[in-house]
Amino acid sequence: MVSYILNTEKGSLQPDAPGKDETSEKEYARIILMNREEFRCLEGGYPYKKNLLRSLEAIRYCKAETFRDCIQGIMKIPKLGGRNHKVTEFGFYLHKDRLYLIEEENELKSVIEKIRQDVFEGCTLHEVLLLLFNFLIDEDILHLQRIEEQLEHIEDTVMKKIPEHFNEMIMGYRRQLSSSLVYYEQIANIGECMQVYTGRENIPDERLEWERYVQRAERLHNYVETIREYLRQIRDLYQTQIDIQQNRVISILTIVTTIFLPLTLITGWYGMNFPDMPEFGWKYAYPAVALVSLFIVLAEIFYFKKKRML
Repeated sequence: MVSYILNTEKGSLQPDAPGKDETSEKEYARIILMNREEFRCLEGGYPYKKNLLRSLEAIRYCKAETFRDCIQGIMKIPKLGGRNHKVTEFGFYLHKDRLYLIEEENELKSVIEKIRQDVFEGCTLHEVLLLLFNFLIDEDILHLQRIEEQLEHIEDTVMKKIPEHFNEMIMGYRRQLSSSLVYYEQIANIGECMQVYTGRENIPDERLEWERYVQRAERLHNYVETIREYLRQIRDLYQTQIDIQQNRVISILTIVTTIFLPLTLITGWYGMNFPDMPEFGWKYAYPAVALVSLFIVLAEIFYFKKKRML
């Protein structure tokens, strides 16, 4: 368990040293990092605690719930490369002057250390929670831009030749974008929930801050939608290239069949072996048939090249 003291007047967030006299700090708000079992063992009145514990058993999405006495929720963050943190899932519980952050991987401590410098004078626990949420999506736009650049490279490759393992690559990007799309929609819903709460509590400044957070999440959501549409266009382009290649193969097979069709006719005609066929008695019959066949093949090749079919 790790604890931080929030001094609203000075705008500071400092680690709570072990063994420190809490009587001198009791008027300050605290941010406490703990695991699920430590949260379960907390004594005292914590409204709707069991509700959060049930949600923490299997975190599959993001949500926030506001009650008269507390705010609680869970976060499920999709794994995307290039982020400045490794947080994947956690729960939060804000009650009176305590903000509990519940996780099992101990990744939130490094995040809290990074946002300490952003704490300002008059900062409340709601705004610390907002600082945390903003930090979690700070680098997302850069990662999405990298994905777009990678897709541009794939598009250029598809135009030149059909790449190997194309479907596996596209499926990987599709999963990433789908999980990100759901994530941004859910955190936008969390922001709207907090907007309603701060409006009900008559905290206009915080309401505007949460509104900006919602707008930021919606922009990321729209950007992901744009990249997904781009991904669909690349898949269509790939299918078009496959169709063109198949048509080219079928065209070549058709031309080869057409070239040898007259030869098949000649072979069948002279393979009947009727005794009255005059060519059988002519000593130059074989060379003549061979030259006629060669002339027919060359004439057909010349015709197909002239029509740009070869």
